[in-house]
Amino acid sequence: MQKYIAGTIFYSLLFAMGGAPTIAMIIIRAQTQNPEIIYNALIGLSVIIACILVPIVLIQNAYLFFKRKSEALEAKVEPLCQFYLVLNGCCLAYWLYIQFLA
Repeated sequence: MQKYIAGTIFYSLLFAMGGAPTIAMIIIRAQTQNPEIIYNALIGLSVIIACILVPIVLIQNAYLFFKRKSEALEAKVEPLCQFYLVLNGCCLAYWLYIQFLA
């Protein structure tokens, strides 16, 4: 498997699992600062967002897996791999900020 295709598959799956709770937390914190409401709404909103993110990522990754030996696709997917890596880094930084600084 090509380096960037494999990286894109890995980073996108990581984002699909961690991105939904992060997006949910950003939406909830933008609307309220009450911790009780935040944690009660987090689970439901995470599931709803995950029901959108996960199928999209799985379809994308299935396509990448079937075309994994394509050199042309490898060149096209390099920025996407880096985008998912940065997105995962932003999600991690957000959660660290919430846990330790907020």
